[in-house]
Amino acid sequence: MKLSSCLHILSRRQLSFTTTLFAATPSPPPPPPPPPDQFLYLTDLFSIFTALSNNPRNYKALTSLDSLLNQARHLDAATSVLVIHALSQLNKLQRTKSLLFNLRSQANLCPYFLYSIVIDCVVKPGTVDEVEAFWTDIFRPSTIDISDYVIYICKFGDADDIRNVSQRILIGGSGLRQQSYVGLIGALCRENEGGLAMEVLRQMASRGLQCDDITYFLLFRCFCRRGDLDVADLILRKMVRRRYRIDVCVYGSFIHGLCKSGKFREAGKLFRKLIKKDCFKVDGAELLLKEGRRAIFQLNCEGVVPEVMAYEMYFRSLCSAGKLDEAEVLLKKMMKRRSVPEICVHGSFVKGLCLAGREVDAMRFFYVERKKGLIQVDQLAGFVIKELCRKGKVDDAGRIFDETLENGGFVNPSDASNCLLAGYWEVGRVGEAERLFGSMMSGGGDGGFGRPDLLTYTTMVSGYCKQGNVSKAVSLFGEMENGNIPVNGRLYEMIVKGLCDDDRPKEAHMHLNEMIKNGHLISFTRWKTLFYSTFVGNKTMVSRLDSEFGRQ
Repeated sequence: MKLSSCLHILSRRQLSFTTTLFAATPSPPPPPPPPPDQFLYLTDLFSIFTALSNNPRNYKALTSLDSLLNQARHLDAATSVLVIHALSQLNKLQRTKSLLFNLRSQANLCPYFLYSIVIDCVVKPGTVDEVEAFWTDIFRPSTIDISDYVIYICKFGDADDIRNVSQRILIGGSGLRQQSYVGLIGALCRENEGGLAMEVLRQMASRGLQCDDITYFLLFRCFCRRGDLDVADLILRKMVRRRYRIDVCVYGSFIHGLCKSGKFREAGKLFRKLIKKDCFKVDGAELLLKEGRRAIFQLNCEGVVPEVMAYEMYFRSLCSAGKLDEAEVLLKKMMKRRSVPEICVHGSFVKGLCLAGREVDAMRFFYVERKKGLIQVDQLAGFVIKELCRKGKVDDAGRIFDETLENGGFVNPSDASNCLLAGYWEVGRVGEAERLFGSMMSGGGDGGFGRPDLLTYTTMVSGYCKQGNVSKAVSLFGEMENGNIPVNGRLYEMIVKGLCDDDRPKEAHMHLNEMIKNGHLISFTRWKTLFYSTFVGNKTMVSRLDSEFGRQ
């Protein structure tokens, strides 16, 4: 959407706020909670932006803009970000600097969020050095720099945030500190962005910075997870040259990659090599890797992987690739050898069966294992309940939960209750979801349900918003805040989107402002996505504002 169109919509929206305040005609009218001049101020401001988008050198509009920006105290945090966005697109950088400084001093916002505005909005086409220069010109002395910001994004940002900051780093500039490069590569690997991680690694090496062994392993595992075995093989050779100690994690990752890419014959070959008793051992063999053959088949594997772990990692890789019949045969072989696998191995089998639409087989497997009594069936019950709820089989999951408790077993009550709660919402059984939530609120009741936690409230708020009952979602969100229950950015986003869908933009704006002030909005990129998908991208709300504006 063009800036002029966006500003036109926003100016009408602010005008609708104003007309709402002055619609009543009693004499004298009671003063509204927010001062009306704030909305009049915004209406005038957006009309100026519309004029400047048509003619950036409009002297009269520029003079009026400066006069209004001198009254920036009328702007809250949410509106300030919008104004900065508009000023940046109009290339009014000096005015943007003043507003950024006022925003930090008055609202005391998180410096990392302000830095994200600079790097992703104000100096978006520029290099990292230009971003740093712009930032230090506003805030002296500077408390954070680009390396600090990268660490922050790696910890709290989503995939888009991490990709954006990586691409900005690769444009050029003075670069990052070693710790920030390592953290960025790790975050990219976590998001399966192996190609971008390799580019960051090359830039890191070009600046004379060394990468540690753990980072190389993360890259190796990332490409195995993607099924890109040629690149994984190259990284493995690099690890061998660095004398990295090849362990069970390396072998497990590569077997997973082989199964992921459909190379089941090679995966079976590697598995048999690992459990072979007379596995070869040649001193220094790891340093003489030949081309034309996968490096992992040339390594000394004697004593590296215990037999039971070799079975487990091969079994789980088969399950993840959907080879459930082969996995079941392998499990039987394990049991015949009196090798009892970890409970997570059985959980992988249950998950694979449910993903394949074989929920009946998953329950049958659970009952057989419970009868055998060889594993911790209580923990297996937790896996079954979780997967059945994901598939909408809430009644079956509830029955297994009840049976486990009746037999004296223990299933984590909060985890099981949250799974059942999400399952009820998934299949549209709102009344049962509300009753379960009420039982959890009253301390679990006689059903063994756990106490509500953040996931419980998030599930309820999400369910109400999707159902269209936004008032209940807002009420529940308010109870969380009043009860000192921690909230997060995801909950705020649900509330803001729900209010916009319910044609309540003023309340949505209020919650967006609180979201920014309380530090729950991580970056400008996230703000832009949320704002354009709700306030600007909501066709119902825009048409409603069109009709209201036309009547005035």
